[in-house]
Amino acid sequence: VLGASQLTYVEGILSQKNEDLIMSCVHTLDYYGGVPRAIVPDNLKSAVTKSDRYEPTLNQAFENFASHYSTTILPARAYKPKDKSLVEGAVRIAYRRIYSVLDKKVFHTLDQLNEAIKEIVEIHNNTRFSDRPYSRRTLFEEVERAALSPLPDAPFEFKRQQQATVSVNGHVCLKEDKHYYSVPYQFIGKKVKLLYTSTHVEIFYKYAFLTKHPRERKPYGYTSNIDHLA
Repeated sequence: VLGASQLTYVEGILSQKNEDLIMSCVHTLDYYGGVPRAIVPDNLKSAVTKSDRYEPTLNQAFENFASHYSTTILPARAYKPKDKSLVEGAVRIAYRRIYSVLDKKVFHTLDQLNEAIKEIVEIHNNTRFSDRPYSRRTLFEEVERAALSPLPDAPFEFKRQQQATVSVNGHVCLKEDKHYYSVPYQFIGKKVKLLYTSTHVEIFYKYAFLTKHPRERKPYGYTSNIDHLA
């Protein structure tokens, strides 16, 4: 929820793991079409590794996200709900206006659920405040949009990493998917680093970039570049 207009974004995610939290934050900034000067999250472990009243420690992934968008993270203090009172209010409204409407409906995918949430959120943001002659969307367009910093050219991508040894057939295995990717044959037997996102896999040797593949999730399958083979 934005501080001045209270324009609200709501999304269903699978878990509170780093990747899900950060991607929901990416989607939020896309929805607003800009970046605020600061973001106030709760003290959940996906964002904060060490809670402290004056100088909390962010986990590396969330810090990388903030750096990518050139914004500041100001975690709410533990047991101080007033630090994020707008969010607390938005959660109560979300239960009344969104959860109560969708409670009895069945969705078979997360995308289906989020499409339904999106429709209700738009109604919510365009409904006038009970005691004012304007809506959250109207106030956002008039006051807050111009105060947001522009989005970077590309959205932040959450990256995981893994070490692996190139096998004799010139491939390395991404353990999470049990899928194999080719590496130039000169690096057979070498230890390499895999950096991977939800869409692609990059492979490095001692900080030198070797190759990039689209990410596949077929177990025990092979993605090969013919130029890599001996």
